[in-house]
Amino acid sequence: MATALSPSGSPEAVLAPARAAARRGLPAGPARQAASAAVLVLLWQGLSDWVFTPSVLPSPVTVAARAWDLTLSGALPRHMATTLGRVLVGYVTGAVLGAAFGLVIGCLPRVEGLLNPSLGFVRSIPPIAFVPVSIILFGIGEASKYTIVGYLVFIVLALSAAAGVREVPRIRIRAAQALGAPGPTVLVKVILPSAFPFILNGLRVALNLAFMAVVSAELIGARAGLGHLIMDSQTMLETDKMLVGILCLGILGGVLDRGADLVVRRGLARFTHTAA
Repeated sequence: MATALSPSGSPEAVLAPARAAARRGLPAGPARQAASAAVLVLLWQGLSDWVFTPSVLPSPVTVAARAWDLTLSGALPRHMATTLGRVLVGYVTGAVLGAAFGLVIGCLPRVEGLLNPSLGFVRSIPPIAFVPVSIILFGIGEASKYTIVGYLVFIVLALSAAAGVREVPRIRIRAAQALGAPGPTVLVKVILPSAFPFILNGLRVALNLAFMAVVSAELIGARAGLGHLIMDSQTMLETDKMLVGILCLGILGGVLDRGADLVVRRGLARFTHTAA
């Protein structure tokens, strides 16, 4: 018997429940992340057993045991704390100075047009290329590491803040000026809130780049930190120890990124909505 096809019987409508059921096959959130991690661990184990030798690519169990030994000895927490401290000092310093600099040059279009190409050029240079110069200028101590992290964060925040100022609706600025608001008040009450989403985006990008920069700084001329741990392990052919350092970098970066996302969504959401 022929039946008429209603709009609800279209192919898209018929396939929609199946797609929804497939998406519900594995709950989103921690369960899906755990499944993804399990797949990676199994792949890692397979590569260690069947493709490489355990001396070249140790198994996850071997790496976990080495991480436990390093934790008990206090070496791993010390290296992690050193790297995290360098990231935070360089990140905060570069973010504050970069955002302020970007807001200022954003308010001066001619100056911004003059400096933007130079900032973009410097940003394109890998941080590791500046490590020898930084050591020559600031020595082998902590100042050179802070400088490498801070310079990259500074450039990202300066460009982001300047872009945010460019996108501020001019009618808001003219309205504030028509009401008699002085320049500093316009900057704080009008320009900064409107540019805030751009600054937040720059902060998120700079946080990831800060870890890349600190590892570059620690690979050369460092006596502590996860970058030093990785380089020292490579020299001594301790692959399991090297993988511990790499995984700890990923864990630190992921935790900080999730923390920043939580702060933005819960603590700063009203500012971003207001600025939009």
